[in-house]
Amino acid sequence: MTEQHLPWENPNQDYKRTLMKRRNERRYRVLQLAKTLRVSLTRLKLLDIDEYNVEILTWIEQMEDGSAADFDDEEFTKAKRFTKRIVKLLEKIENKSNQG
Repeated sequence: MTEQHLPWENPNQDYKRTLMKRRNERRYRVLQLAKTLRVSLTRLKLLDIDEYNVEILTWIEQMEDGSAADFDDEEFTKAKRFTKRIVKLLEKIENKSNQG
């Protein structure tokens, strides 16, 4: 018995492999966000700013605990937004300290 494909499926494509690649790529991107947050945390500590430590450490822990490949689109978007917010905040603070 041959496998029946739906009209939009490519019979020459291995979907399990595609999903595996997608998960690996997501894991890599999540770990890159965690690395960015680690660097940001270090820079914030050097500037003696401690108000974001707990939140940053919580995100890093979530990203590095092995479930990074299981991040869905919504969680990944939240992580990206948080990382972007922290990086912008850090740049703003560093620019102020360099000017003043």
